[in-house]
Amino acid sequence: MSEKAAFLMILLVAILLVLTSNTNLSLFSFLNSPSKIQESLNLTQENDSSHEYPIAQIPLEGFIPANVSVDAILIDKAQVSLKAGCYLIEATTDACVANAIDKAIEGKVDFRPTVYDVINDIFRNLRIKVLAVKITEMRDNTFIGQLIVQQKDKVLALDIRPSDAT
Repeated sequence: MSEKAAFLMILLVAILLVLTSNTNLSLFSFLNSPSKIQESLNLTQENDSSHEYPIAQIPLEGFIPANVSVDAILIDKAQVSLKAGCYLIEATTDACVANAIDKAIEGKVDFRPTVYDVINDIFRNLRIKVLAVKITEMRDNTFIGQLIVQQKDKVLALDIRPSDAT
């Protein structure tokens, strides 16, 4: 699965908006160049960027990649859809979240970065990769999800609202 497809899956099944989007505008570009920030934080990349780190298998049995779309944004709520083959999951979320998902799909960033844009910058600059976002259950008419991320050989699974992970 491509990074962009993974990102779109993350958006709804999925705060981490725009995780893999290619935008020309970022929070760090307002502050300084990313390389200077990395140097000041001792985050300069060693020549191991293509190295594959061994990680435990993430169980994805029964899960399939889905396309995310924002169907309608009203004043305070919005309808978001996940589609995969003949499967469809529709969910209602906050208009702000849906707007952020829509902007991420389009690869746009506002002149004032959102929390999603900031988290995208953090992930990109710390080389954190999103491996998967899963809707794991539905409890009291609410979708519950997990965001699985990797930095080098460390893997972390976080409980998350699926719309925030997208």
